[in-house]
Amino acid sequence: MATEQEKIRIGQLLLQSGFISPEQLERALSHQHAGGERLGKLLIAEGLVSEQDLALGLTRQARLRHDDRKLKSARLLAGSTEKLRMDLEKQSLDMLKEWQQRVPRMPDREGGGERKKRDAALRQAMDFPRSLIIASEAVEKAKRKGDPGRLRRLLSVLKQIEKDFDAFRQVMAGASPHPVHEWVARWQFLQECGKDIQRACV
Repeated sequence: MATEQEKIRIGQLLLQSGFISPEQLERALSHQHAGGERLGKLLIAEGLVSEQDLALGLTRQARLRHDDRKLKSARLLAGSTEKLRMDLEKQSLDMLKEWQQRVPRMPDREGGGERKKRDAALRQAMDFPRSLIIASEAVEKAKRKGDPGRLRRLLSVLKQIEKDFDAFRQVMAGASPHPVHEWVARWQFLQECGKDIQRACV
């Protein structure tokens, strides 16, 4: 049986759609309270709406309820997604800042130009935190639109990246800075993570 709130909403929807007047709704609600019958049945019995009109109102009510559930789901998912996004953004920026301070202290052993290559690799790796910053807009947009599907996809990608990023940090902590081309190649992982995030935001 419909709850009191749902009964009132059915009446309100019929009222907004122009099927009944405010006075007719009040009278039907009074009869409904006295007899305990369903509001729609009372409105039909009193000749205020047809079965077709009631069906249209109920269809609209079901659609609104579905939209409400989607919005609530999107709000919850947006909170979880945004928290993880912010954590990853902070961790990646902290890591890159640390390495930007370490690179000048690394010795050149391969004939020069190594520092420039390392600096360039770190600049390119900044694509990862940049994509996370852009993802914040995608989270907000999906939340406003009530799009839990997009938020689930993005959250799933971020969870996988979180695991991969933890593993990457451990690898880089123990990685030799030589040969430089191998060290530089490892940092391309963060660029790939950035691309994964951008794809999930589309």
